[in-house]
Amino acid sequence: MKLGQISKSGRPARHTVSRRNLMALALASTIASTIGLPAIAQEVPVEKLVTIVAENGRSFTRTFNPFSPTSRWVAKRTIYEPLMIQNFATGELEPWLATDYAWSDDNLSLDVTLRDGVLWSDGEAFSADDVIFTFNLMRDNAGLIGPATGVFSDYLAGVEAVDDKTVRFTFTKPYSPGLYTLVDQFIVPEHAWSDVADPVSYADEEPVGTGPFTTIAAFGSQQYQVTQNPHYWQELNIEGVNVPAFNGNDHISASVLSGQIDWGGLVPDPDITFVPLDPEHFGYWWPRTSVVYLEPNTTLGALADVNVRKAMSMALDRQRMINTGVWGKSVPANATGLPLGPYQSWVDQSVVDNGTWLDLNIEASNALLDEAGYPLGSDGVRVDAEGKPLAFDIIVPNGWNDWVSASQIVSENLQEIGLKVTLRTPTSDSWTNSTFTGQFELSLASVKATATPFDFYKNNITTRSVAPVGTASAINQQRYGDPVADELIEAFAASTDEATQKEKLVELQALFSEAAPLIPLYEQPDWGLYNTRRISGFPNEANPYAPLTLQMNNTPLLVWPHLTYTAE
Repeated sequence: MKLGQISKSGRPARHTVSRRNLMALALASTIASTIGLPAIAQEVPVEKLVTIVAENGRSFTRTFNPFSPTSRWVAKRTIYEPLMIQNFATGELEPWLATDYAWSDDNLSLDVTLRDGVLWSDGEAFSADDVIFTFNLMRDNAGLIGPATGVFSDYLAGVEAVDDKTVRFTFTKPYSPGLYTLVDQFIVPEHAWSDVADPVSYADEEPVGTGPFTTIAAFGSQQYQVTQNPHYWQELNIEGVNVPAFNGNDHISASVLSGQIDWGGLVPDPDITFVPLDPEHFGYWWPRTSVVYLEPNTTLGALADVNVRKAMSMALDRQRMINTGVWGKSVPANATGLPLGPYQSWVDQSVVDNGTWLDLNIEASNALLDEAGYPLGSDGVRVDAEGKPLAFDIIVPNGWNDWVSASQIVSENLQEIGLKVTLRTPTSDSWTNSTFTGQFELSLASVKATATPFDFYKNNITTRSVAPVGTASAINQQRYGDPVADELIEAFAASTDEATQKEKLVELQALFSEAAPLIPLYEQPDWGLYNTRRISGFPNEANPYAPLTLQMNNTPLLVWPHLTYTAE
């Protein structure tokens, strides 16, 4: 996993720069100033573009197909747009290509009203036909990846036009959370895609989108530039975006610290290494919309025992993980498994208050293991009823320094209660394969933010989310399912009444805390840095109109219209 990318599971990017290296860089700015960005034949002066850290690849290919897992970063952040955007900074569902929606009385159909006056970047009019085409394209081509992948097999019966500006989604069953998935889907133009022979492998080298920056002004293997859509439906104050490649994370950090980057990147402890370099212009904002979990494979031996999982939890020093891995800029997680920032109104405080299995308590941890039948062996390692030592490997990707640091603490903490845990750091690809296929013992995990907590519980404690070991799955890698959770999830989905949904969420939170299928550690910061020497208007803690992070799909679209050149 590289800086500035989203993992296959939607996990936030990790940093891979050592604290020692960064301090050295901060103290030796002359070193940073000698490390330049790659040069390309530029059609637009780079000072007119927002230079970002969005892709850490060393060689770009010209792929803007938004359905492709290898599409360029801009495909879903500047070129193609969704119907609506979930704003995780405000909690609002922001109108975008669609301005409104309405459910039928029986919750079996959803009408979405499209925005007037939207044109594609080639001047053609955007219409309901484009929305219908996009969804049918995904229905007919199983290899296309997008938010709406799989909805036809799950709950969507069809899509039709009521008129040029109204699209109707018809459901096979009431499924209110489907709203967030359907409006999150990016839309492609029918007139540009209808003759594409194979949309799965299509490169889309000259994209036609509705987004703010759609013109590929320059493209090289080490850098590309995308400039304004001449027909964009909102006013823009900047010319476009400049996306360089980086030769590793030291290169990224040097570029950030030397002021060459306008938006993005990551440096350790920015209060010390970054902001003091130019307090007037350098800033960061790291809100928290997800949680880092210790992930036990619940199909394996003692890890299938909730007593073992809760005993492990009570042995963990979460504050030490926070201080060491994320420079103190987080808080311990709670027993619901949910981050408090975006889900405060959904969290049942009684579950939080009664979640003592997250409190550091070595004595209680040892007592629980003793009572559950895991005595200490002669070598100081506990054994199960068959005499098998409680010894596990914990795997996290090499270079994900905050997770490596947390895993080292997990290993040390669990040794105190007689569990032997060995840290392994495979490559990112190897780790992904092991966790997705359920072929691991312990790992760390996080999940991407969603509009409500529905997806967290649907994807982590229902039987439908459990894939057989050996079958790759981006969700429920711990392989835990409870039929009671299935019923609660179905009841939640069948209702559009928030009070009813909250009742079901309260029960789901209690189920999660009772079963501990994941062990919450701490809330994960959303990394975001900015530099206002040339460009202003970025969201921050004082003006939280949108997420600052570049790691989320869609949300950078909320920021582009706010950016402007800084006055001299």
